[in-house]
Amino acid sequence: MTNSPEPRLPLQYPFPLGDTGALPPLTAWAQRARPVCPVRLPSGITAWMLTRKDDVARMLADNRFSRDLAERGSPRMVGEDLTSVDDAIFNLDPPDHDRVRQVLSGWFTRRAVQRHRPLVARHANRLLDLMSNGPNPTDLVESYSAALPLDAMGELLGVPAELAEQCRRTYPMSLDLSSTQEAVEKETDAAKQFIARLIAAHRADPVPDSPVHALLRARSQGVISESEMFGTVFLIFVTSFDPLVAPLTTGPMILMLHRKQLAECLAEPALWPKAIEEVLRYFHNGGLGFPRIAREDVELHGTLIKRGDAVVVPMQAVTWDPRHYHNPERFNIHRSTDGSATFGAGPHYCLGSQLARVVLQEAISALFHRFPTLDLAVSERELPWDPNRMFTRPMQLPVTW
Repeated sequence: MTNSPEPRLPLQYPFPLGDTGALPPLTAWAQRARPVCPVRLPSGITAWMLTRKDDVARMLADNRFSRDLAERGSPRMVGEDLTSVDDAIFNLDPPDHDRVRQVLSGWFTRRAVQRHRPLVARHANRLLDLMSNGPNPTDLVESYSAALPLDAMGELLGVPAELAEQCRRTYPMSLDLSSTQEAVEKETDAAKQFIARLIAAHRADPVPDSPVHALLRARSQGVISESEMFGTVFLIFVTSFDPLVAPLTTGPMILMLHRKQLAECLAEPALWPKAIEEVLRYFHNGGLGFPRIAREDVELHGTLIKRGDAVVVPMQAVTWDPRHYHNPERFNIHRSTDGSATFGAGPHYCLGSQLARVVLQEAISALFHRFPTLDLAVSERELPWDPNRMFTRPMQLPVTW
């Protein structure tokens, strides 16, 4: 983009992706030249895009920007998506957000999530057994990356056997930016129907060690409302499947493209957490986050963000900000920085960040210890990427061993 003419504004989202999932050139241009940049979303809404780490961190912690998008007609990426669900923790601002988050915080601490390592490892090894006995080459997305979150997180979240098939039909949600508004609303309604059945099943037969149980208990104690309970269960399920499929695809891909660093991890397993942090830094996997709304006029870099305007953030831009990351375009598991910024900042910092790390560490290390010669079955230039997916990744990842 350096020698190219300036793009027309507003930029039209989604943007063409960088090579093998690298930062989109338009995002990099905005970070350099237009840190508060107008962007036209697929819904037709024009939002302000922030791309510099310091600006983003301040905005995410600033109560002048609201996450409450539940009202119909609020700015959306396409249509009535998960941000339209009433009283989900995603849509709550403090102090209501803090009250609901407190119900779940103990379940998602760094120490608490460690107990789930054996569960993740068990499901990973079962899928790897099937992969070992299946066709070679195979599509890693179908064989492993998309299957593991459904199986492991489904058990962890307490999906009963009678709802397993409906869960598989519902998740991962497509979150397709090229969808029609009607298709997005239909997909959201299907997820709501599944969550209603799941809550009914948990009320009839509780699963004590689960976040759903914690929310139901808080509801019975009057700590949260029925709609807060329903909306937050809804959000937990969306975020437990879709965001994990992407790094479980891009993580193995980038390691196969950096075999020296992969060999280091295989020789010294203590390096796997460092490798996962770099995967999280290098690929946020969500091109543009859901909108926030300015509650009052805010001026930033000489641009007036007016009350009611939508603001969006590509978190990959944050973890590629050269002001904070040396040579961000290089994949380097030995960085002193970690992947924390990919999970956001402020009150809405991702509640499941520690659990995501556990899943990725267990799943990706198990994959390469089982198949140390795993490699791409096609050139990386042939991998099919779709910029219209909310969580960017190759749609298939053909591998051989």
